[in-house]
Amino acid sequence: MVNLELYRIFKIVADEENLTKASEILHISQPAVTKHIKNLENELKVELFKRSKYGMILNENGKKLYLNIKDSIEILSKADLVFNENRDIKLGVHVNMPNKIYNNSILNFYEKNNNTIINIHKLNAKNMFSALEKQEIDLAFSKKYSEELYDINKIKFISIGNLHDVFVVNSNSKYLNQNLTKEDLKNITIYTLKKFSSAYQNLVEVLGYKHNDKINITNIDFSGIMELLKCRDIIAVVTKEYIEDQLETNELHLLDLGISLPPAEYGIYYNVNNKFKELNDLIEILKDICEL
Repeated sequence: MVNLELYRIFKIVADEENLTKASEILHISQPAVTKHIKNLENELKVELFKRSKYGMILNENGKKLYLNIKDSIEILSKADLVFNENRDIKLGVHVNMPNKIYNNSILNFYEKNNNTIINIHKLNAKNMFSALEKQEIDLAFSKKYSEELYDINKIKFISIGNLHDVFVVNSNSKYLNQNLTKEDLKNITIYTLKKFSSAYQNLVEVLGYKHNDKINITNIDFSGIMELLKCRDIIAVVTKEYIEDQLETNELHLLDLGISLPPAEYGIYYNVNNKFKELNDLIEILKDICEL
């Protein structure tokens, strides 16, 4: 009979499609994960994954097994949590959020909770909310996003403080010495985050775009904006707290246009069905320490 733990490891590898990520979740080494998967394949006498440089992808045998054990493993995992005295915490953090904002909170938590580990998962907005709804993470620390992205009956937001969206250019930009008006900005392509972000929504409002106007804004992810700023003379709207290092080294410059964008809330998202003592403790610490 196959050890149930092998099935649990198999499911995590299948979900992550990556041995390194699976080993981080399981708190065991990557070679150990590989060995457990091989042991399961030997027990079942079939291969379960297509192994390549791109990761671990389920083959047809793996897909069949996954469909048969997925729900059972999730049920057993939830049952185990009910009777487990000390629970580790899976903390989802938005991929752009600087860790210095929440590091002190985690250190403070560890001082008061000796037996709990916080596993940090860097996520983008869409997979963050999906993971919260499926209870794959316990908590998410992020900017506030449009409620269109998640089920408001399942997920709630606790506001902690504000971040600040700003206009930025690179150090060689021709725009640094220009007195640009709102109308000028409408004739220049502005680069900012996706349409569901506060940066985009606030920019549209501040520049006074009407419902039927052609909006001269290009939506791109944060990493893409940062790369463009290195090689092109563009104006971007990003969160100031995300680029403080680049501002200090003069790699980037704030563009003083006499225009203030509204602050962007940030805080904690949690699934209303997922509350336990350690999680409540972490929420309270984040609320107390993280306000900027």
